[in-house]
Amino acid sequence: MKPLAARTGRISTSQTVAIDAKYKRLKAEGKDVLSLGAGEPDLDTPEHAKAAAIASIRDGLTKYSNVTGLPELKEAVSRKFARDNALAYPPSDIIISSGAKHCVFNALLALVEEGDEVLIPTPCWVTYPELVRFLGGTPVIIPTEVANGFKATAAQLEKALTPKSKLLILNSPGNPTGAVYSEAELRALAAVVVKHDLYCLSDEIYEYIVYGGNKHVSIAALGPEIFARTITINGMSKAYAMTGWRIGYTGAPAALAKAIGAIQSHGTHHPANASQYAAVAALEADNGFPDVMRKHLDDCRSMALDRLARIPGLKVLPPDGAFYVFFNLEAYLGKSSGGKRMATSMDMCEYLLESQLLATVPGSSFGLEGYLRISFANSLDVLGAALERLEKGFRALL
Repeated sequence: MKPLAARTGRISTSQTVAIDAKYKRLKAEGKDVLSLGAGEPDLDTPEHAKAAAIASIRDGLTKYSNVTGLPELKEAVSRKFARDNALAYPPSDIIISSGAKHCVFNALLALVEEGDEVLIPTPCWVTYPELVRFLGGTPVIIPTEVANGFKATAAQLEKALTPKSKLLILNSPGNPTGAVYSEAELRALAAVVVKHDLYCLSDEIYEYIVYGGNKHVSIAALGPEIFARTITINGMSKAYAMTGWRIGYTGAPAALAKAIGAIQSHGTHHPANASQYAAVAALEADNGFPDVMRKHLDDCRSMALDRLARIPGLKVLPPDGAFYVFFNLEAYLGKSSGGKRMATSMDMCEYLLESQLLATVPGSSFGLEGYLRISFANSLDVLGAALERLEKGFRALL
């Protein structure tokens, strides 16, 4: 048979697939498996959003609609950008897609060509470098330091540039570290982007989930020059507990928005209408749900940090945003259990799943060995039980 397209060989299966497969197999076998791996809120979708979706189906609003999204939803997103982010994206420059991940893929399809370099601060979401490679681009990794809160500096960005540099991917609040860039830090990065005529893809899916005195700032709002070079991506999954509804949205300069719309017209067309009507209802409500979500997650964060502090040897940087803790477990690497030596974070994940029936995510999946990521987005009861297993697993290695 003739070979597959060469691009399929450029991407690798996530390291977490093996862990996830084992987790699902154990769960299917009826085992009492718990997970600290899921990247989704545990709260249910707001009732008014569900009701709007049901009403749209009953009213027969089930035919093809605008390829870049329902006009009502694009208008609601435009108002949201203006209200919450000081961003003036007209509805014509907004594209509604099947989740924020789809938005990222569309934007990279419109920008990345063979040989282009894309700058990615790490640790980072696993999909960014994989999509860049898939499209023939080269991910240029910018390693960040725990001492700087896992945030890239303008000096690091400047140092990583070459004549092939085209795009900076920025994720704030970030997955897996919970890093939140301040306005001053973003202004410094924006100056480099503008100076070298780069694009900036700003993934803001965790926008509402920030803690303490931290504040989310959209980099595109920091002046007309950076606005003209930025693709702002967000969605309904995290703030509104709508992961399965698959609604993301992109705001982009007019020419780029038009290109992304053309790509989507030949790729997926528009997302499901029912999901879009649900998103309209969520965005047009009094916006209290994200506050409820943030308060719940703040309580979960406090529990997670308190319980992790009880485990000897772990080095934990409290997250400023999102709903993960990314902690250093190097003190435990090299230890053994049942004749098996824990040499990597993946080994540790397998050990915790096998010995404690607890799923976690290895730091190597995000580009940094010696770390684990746990999600604290869960009910306090379930989270407490899962953290107890985590502590038991680590203490068994002492």
